[in-house]
Amino acid sequence: MGKVDMADNSRSGTAHGEPQKRRTVLVVGATGRLGVAIAAALVKRQSRVVLTARDPDKLASMAHELGGPENSEPAVVCADLTREDAASLIVAGVRNTVGRIDDIVLACGPFPRTPFETLRREDLHHTLTVHAVAPLLLVHALAGDLAAAQGAVVALGDVGTSRPYTNHVAYITAKGALKAGLRALSAELAPDVRINMLQLGIVADPEADLDPLRTHRLAARSSLGRFGTPEEVAHVVLALLDATWTTGETWNIGR
Repeated sequence: MGKVDMADNSRSGTAHGEPQKRRTVLVVGATGRLGVAIAAALVKRQSRVVLTARDPDKLASMAHELGGPENSEPAVVCADLTREDAASLIVAGVRNTVGRIDDIVLACGPFPRTPFETLRREDLHHTLTVHAVAPLLLVHALAGDLAAAQGAVVALGDVGTSRPYTNHVAYITAKGALKAGLRALSAELAPDVRINMLQLGIVADPEADLDPLRTHRLAARSSLGRFGTPEEVAHVVLALLDATWTTGETWNIGR
């Protein structure tokens, strides 16, 4: 293993006045609200970004928007995480576009409502596949890249795994499985790869938060008395990517 320079700022620009290698970051679930904010924050600080999601039109539009007049367009890899070969498809896309990656951000959606009285096997299987099985297999498939780059994995979790709420048992179960799996991988891949998770409170959603009474009731659950924003989540994701003495941790934000 190569020596880790604790003063290395290669993730954010330069160290000791010398140009540093731009980090190449794979953002999984890139077209969701949080994925968009995270990708934009990475582009802003000059990271090379690879976007992956299942909708090719959204990916193309997002890459074009993030490229803009001053930046080259991020690479895109279209893949549906429910497919058994999703991890291998994403790896092949990475090899064909940027070659290798340095870091991974797991910002996988969706957030299905599954009332317990109507819960089906398919609900659990689908949600576990998207939120836990496919992401863990992807980290496994790219472990060599991550180790060679002294890289990091940051995943988005949910405070519901420690403070459950109703009507989302499949989602909470899947995020709990991802949390346990990543903790195990943090031991398997140490010290070459750092793996951490953010457990999120409620992040503002303009489309879902139209009911002022509901919004007030949910916001009151937070000590800060408000919802978070995608930009605030992105800020902490970047902090964990840069936290070179942190692995196997779960940071709670928005509680």
